[in-house]
Order: sequence, then C-alpha cells, then structure tokens
Amino acid sequence: MTYLLIALAVLLPVPYMLQLPGPVFNTLGDYQGKPMVDVSGAKTYPTDGRIDMLTVAVSGGPGRDTYASQALGTLLNGKETVIPTEAYYPLDTTREDVAASNAVEMSSSQDVAVAAAMGQLDKPYKVHLLVNEVVPDSPAEGQLRKGDRIISVNGKKLDSDPEAATVMSETVQSSDSVDIVVERGGEDVDVAMKPATIDGRNAIGISMKQDFEFPVDVAFNVEGIGGPSAGTMFALAIIDELTPGAMTGGKHVAGTGEIDPAGKVGPIGGARQKVAASTAQGAKLFLSPADNCAEVIEAADQSKITVARIDTLDDAQNAVEQYAAGDTSDLKKCPAGGADNNEKGQ
Repeated sequence: MTYLLIALAVLLPVPYMLQLPGPVFNTLGDYQGKPMVDVSGAKTYPTDGRIDMLTVAVSGGPGRDTYASQALGTLLNGKETVIPTEAYYPLDTTREDVAASNAVEMSSSQDVAVAAAMGQLDKPYKVHLLVNEVVPDSPAEGQLRKGDRIISVNGKKLDSDPEAATVMSETVQSSDSVDIVVERGGEDVDVAMKPATIDGRNAIGISMKQDFEFPVDVAFNVEGIGGPSAGTMFALAIIDELTPGAMTGGKHVAGTGEIDPAGKVGPIGGARQKVAASTAQGAKLFLSPADNCAEVIEAADQSKITVARIDTLDDAQNAVEQYAAGDTSDLKKCPAGGADNNEKGQ
C-alpha cells in the first residue's frame, strides 16, 4: 500500500513550471530558409560567425500539467529550474493568453532592437506615441480612440520624443486635468479630460505603444519564437550587417538581454538555461545582463565559456569585438561571486 501511495504521489500534477534549455538560433544565419534578421534600404556588408539568441523551453504552466516526478528530477538535474506557476501567471491565464503575450513582447522587442541599433550607429529615427487601447468606463472612453497619435499633453510636445510615454504618464498622474492633442485622420484633435483614480493613482484609462520610423527596413523571421530577451542579440546582428567587417571575426558568441531604445540592457528569465544551451552549442563567449550575473556564473562552466557582463549595447558590441580580436584582457566580466560591480578583467 505504501509503494502504491508513493507511485500515485509522483504522478500527481503540481502547480509548478519547469524551465529547460530551449532551441538556439543564429541571428546572423537563416531560419526556415530565410534570413533571421534581414536589413534593407541601406548598404549592408557580409557577416560571418555566429551571434546566437537563446530560448527557454517551459514544461507545465497554463493549460499543461507538471508532475511531481518531473519536478523532483529537475531539482536534481541542476541545469533546469522549478518555479511556481503563480509567480508568472494569474490563476485564470490560458495557454492562448501566454502565446499572445509572448508574440506581442517579441514584436515590441524587434522595434526596440532596431531603435537601439540606430542609436548605436548614430542614425536618426522618429518615434510616435499611439493610443493602444481605451479602458471601458474610463475618462478616455469616447474621447480618445485606438490609433490616435499623441502630439502633446498640457502643452508638452511628445511627438518624436523617445521618452514620450514616461512624460505622458507622469503628467497625467500629477495633474487635476489634462489637455491632450492627438492626430486622428490627418487632423489635430484637442481633447480635455479629468483623470480618475484607477488602481490607486491618477489615470485616464489608456494603454500606449510606440510607433517607429526608421531609416532602414528590418525584417525578422522569428515565427513561433516569443518573448523580449532576444533584443540585444537582434541589435548586434543589425549593427553587424550595417558596418564593414564581421563583428565576430568568424567566431561563435551567444548572449541574451532585453534592451530599451537607449541601448540599456535589462535582465531576463532563464539565464541558467541559456548559458547551458550556449555552451552545449559551442559558443565561447556569453553576454550576460549585469543583473543576471550571479545566476549565470553559478551555472556556467567557465572552463568552456567566458562570461562578459553587459550593461549597454555598447558594452555588448565592445565585448564581441574584443573577443574577435583575441584580446579579452580588458573585458568587463561577471565577477566570480556573481556580485554586481563595475570592475574590468576579473
């Protein structure tokens, strides 16, 4: 009877997700017969080597069961991570919700990666702030529409300002009334409203999104791949295509990191799995966001791969170019203990 109970216990579903190393993609190569990152509208140059973007495979989560035996095996493996499902998703989240969210994040990360690359190359671009959704029964309902291009708020010009979303949010939160000028159907429309208290703060009830106008066209062939963590690798691939010479010197590098239009690199999930996957694929340099250093250093086999800390896109490009040149003595590295610092060559 005891053995039966144990057998049943390990086969019971548990409310956890398992993160495992996922597929690896070369941003300088092809995916399903097409260039993964295809730049046009400007002079491009041949590339060489690999700049790998990394993914995390997830077992379990909304709409999929994880069993106690799987969770126990993962804990013993060391390259995989067990996390409570509720830490990532509300209880009512569906599998379709997850897929839709990942697709939106990937699409947004592509635009932001192009913006970061343009900034790194000193190529000017335009950015517009659009109304993305209007919340029902909010002050904005009937006043603003999805697709409205926000020109100004309380006299502050927002169009073509990369910080427009922040300025808009801060102005609304600190104002008793707001006067917003939007472009709609080719005409300027002036809208005045009073913010309401929504979720404990002043708000008018809209979500916003950025719409970019770039001097080059960039097509991403990433169907079926989701999430924002490839942004830094996409930006490096774009820079490589738009500058003479192969950034990698024909070598194999990999990395991860969310990026913003100013080129600041942010942390991602699944860093342990990503450094394991890059090592298995033969990469010799791994680019780690600063805030992921501790996890990456703990998981990395440093006899096989060098881990460089990156705070910005400029850090990432410098690290790849130093590695390509064969001199990593001045490389900004994640420290041995994984703590955050600014020292080089550790």
